[in-house]
Amino acid sequence: MNIEKLPTSQMSPASYATRRCAYDGGSPTMSNESWRPKLHLAAYNGSVSDPNGLNQFRGTYHFFSQYAPTYPPHADSPHGWGHFVSRDLVNWAFLGCHIMPDCESDRDGSYSGGAYVADDELWLYYTGNVRDGVGDGTYSGRLANQTLIKSYNGINLGPKTVVMRNDAYPSYCSCHVRDPKVWKQNGRLHMLLGARTRKDSRGSILCYDSDDGLSWTMSGSATNLEDKPFGYMWECPDRIVLGGREFLGTCPQGMARSGDPDDPERLTCQNVHAAGYFPVKGTILDLMGQDRGLMGAEAPHPSVDSSTFRDWDYGFDYYACQTLVDEKGRTLLIGWMSLPHDEDDVRPYDNPTNSWKGCLTVPRELTLDEGSGLILQSPVVEFDALRKEAHELKRTATGYSVTLNPKVADVVVDGIAGELHVSFGDFATLDVTGGLAILSFADDEVGQGRKVRRARVETVRDLRIIVDTSVLEIYLNGGETVLSTRYFQEADALELKVDCMAGSALAYEMDTLSIDYLVDR
Repeated sequence: MNIEKLPTSQMSPASYATRRCAYDGGSPTMSNESWRPKLHLAAYNGSVSDPNGLNQFRGTYHFFSQYAPTYPPHADSPHGWGHFVSRDLVNWAFLGCHIMPDCESDRDGSYSGGAYVADDELWLYYTGNVRDGVGDGTYSGRLANQTLIKSYNGINLGPKTVVMRNDAYPSYCSCHVRDPKVWKQNGRLHMLLGARTRKDSRGSILCYDSDDGLSWTMSGSATNLEDKPFGYMWECPDRIVLGGREFLGTCPQGMARSGDPDDPERLTCQNVHAAGYFPVKGTILDLMGQDRGLMGAEAPHPSVDSSTFRDWDYGFDYYACQTLVDEKGRTLLIGWMSLPHDEDDVRPYDNPTNSWKGCLTVPRELTLDEGSGLILQSPVVEFDALRKEAHELKRTATGYSVTLNPKVADVVVDGIAGELHVSFGDFATLDVTGGLAILSFADDEVGQGRKVRRARVETVRDLRIIVDTSVLEIYLNGGETVLSTRYFQEADALELKVDCMAGSALAYEMDTLSIDYLVDR
């Protein structure tokens, strides 16, 4: 892959060396290198989290993400955008720290945001985070500076321009307003922002309009209709258009604090931070336009029925997803795998890698099932280029089996009739029976606290499992239901058993992604 080597932006402190990153954390260990994914984008050192600024610009895919070059982090660790680029979604280069906190408007973090592809420029919008040391950081003492950087080539960056500050948000908002998503519709630019209210910690979304991408005016808001908040913060708002229909994507935080997470009937938002979408009647602009009070309102406009929310992924490790529309017209979805464990949000599981953390999902193409109105997800067709030899799974008395060594494969089972039972070694199982798909861990060391996740699946027709060292992405019924998880098995091989009646069962050997790490030092 040819990547134009250019000087860094005037705002970036990084200097890029054109060499493969050498692992400098000592000899590889089971808890580090043998858990590194081969089919998923991850940092060589440091941590990768929220996908940011996803776009295809002049034929090149730019996958930014939240990135900290140091893991475990320390008090002075910078936190900004890392940068992956590719021409084909298979061969990649990691360009290191691209947008980092280096000025007063983002000194405490270059938070998440999106990209807008103008005619001859790439515009990157993100939230510059500033804590002024006065207040609690939620209701006072924090600045949320929506910031624009323009680039003529996707690599060199122009100056940072703050386009919105705290005085641009309604008075009912807390200091948590972030994650700009920008698009053009009806001749104008529009921006969605995730928000949290002051009075009742209610997740909501704000909408703004602009003619030039610099001056923005509030044009609407939305929150759930019910009295009880649907999460305390709606992060990562997104606009998705499929089959002429619009969907509002968002990531509601704080959902697992209510209800019993072990209740088999509670199948939505099983993680403390959820990720999913609402179907929209008409357009998102129509939805947001129901707000007549705008800046003078006492609360965001209740207009979203929370019962219509659909999870993108019912597994343990999926959050902060974002879409892009590429030059082929496809809508692609990328999420973050490896949810955090911190003191403020007690979570039931963790990720034990020691010098790097996190990865991104395989890019998923979204299509609309016109009959059900559900969005289907499938690994992009480019992923199939990594397939090598296909092996029929060994027949057993109850179904099929295969031993994966290495633990990297694309397993496809078609023509399933009846119930399904999948065992991953002796540490985890997937059962589809009685109208439910149940993914459960029996071994706590492998699951690192992961216990059980459920999804409504009345019948199962096909199964696809992407197995990648410490990652499982499980697709049922052509991606109608997806369950993704990290796992941390010590053994080099994985014994996979699939008990069912099926027409065919194949396991593809896989090449690995090619990633050149260009390191900032």
